[in-house]
Amino acid sequence: MKIAILGAGGVGGYLAAKLTEAGTPVALIARGAHLDAIRARGLKLIEPGGTTVTRPEVLTDDPREIGTPDAIVVTVKAHQLADAFAQIAPAVGPDTLVVTVQNGVDAPDMAAEAFGPARVAICVSRIFSNITAPGEITRYGAPRSFAIGGIDGGQNGAAVSALRKTLAAAGVLVPDCDDVRIDLWSKFLLFNAISSTTAAARTRVGVVRDTPALADLAQRLIGEACAVGRAEGIALADDAVEKTWGFIGSMAPESRASTAHDLEHGRALEIDHICGSVARRGRALGVDVTASETVAAVLAPFKLGTPG
Repeated sequence: MKIAILGAGGVGGYLAAKLTEAGTPVALIARGAHLDAIRARGLKLIEPGGTTVTRPEVLTDDPREIGTPDAIVVTVKAHQLADAFAQIAPAVGPDTLVVTVQNGVDAPDMAAEAFGPARVAICVSRIFSNITAPGEITRYGAPRSFAIGGIDGGQNGAAVSALRKTLAAAGVLVPDCDDVRIDLWSKFLLFNAISSTTAAARTRVGVVRDTPALADLAQRLIGEACAVGRAEGIALADDAVEKTWGFIGSMAPESRASTAHDLEHGRALEIDHICGSVARRGRALGVDVTASETVAAVLAPFKLGTPG
């Protein structure tokens, strides 16, 4: 199976390194100093169990050079998806699977609109990894799973099955699940709360837990996302809200969402696809999404980066 990966950050770089090490033909689309470093010294992956250096078969900043792969894994942030889909469109053949790996729940629908639902796969990543130097990816801790299914949530389609088999052969964990959409929304419940609170309050998870007003806000954000998901027909568990808040209770106090990190560094924020998505979907469905609307308003001036 030939796989292209658009985005060489913590997720894309990890997958590229594991697949390349296993002998899978990989075309990695990267940019800037990160691309230059990989060209010069290879892609370095640091994991708790050791370090590897690999060289993808194709390394480029031009999607026109990747041919027509069997699957294209898109790992850019949600607010970059429209441009990403336009870039890869010439490489998407009739049998190419476009795999979305974004925070939030908007990406699969956006990909289906661009390429048709039969060509789209949902990937729910649970991994802590990031670029720690140009050409270098570091993975932290145990979580490293990628739940993959079709846009209908199933895992039995031929293209999805082939991709899961290829990833598993490379040592990537690809868990079985009845409906990947439930996995996607379950993660969204968590991310809507953590992204919104740690960014809007410019703080970390420990402070959110220990500040009654912020803890209440986080639980309201979880509840709103859950209510919207159920209104859209997602069979979230009866105790989904409680389990999500319980998981937040187990997180390291210094944790924060990538949204908070991006805000600190003046980068554009994907809030339209996190709290903004809950607000938009909830309004359309008649669900009370006051907390998500409020956070979206608070962060709106920073959506395109630090003003001025």
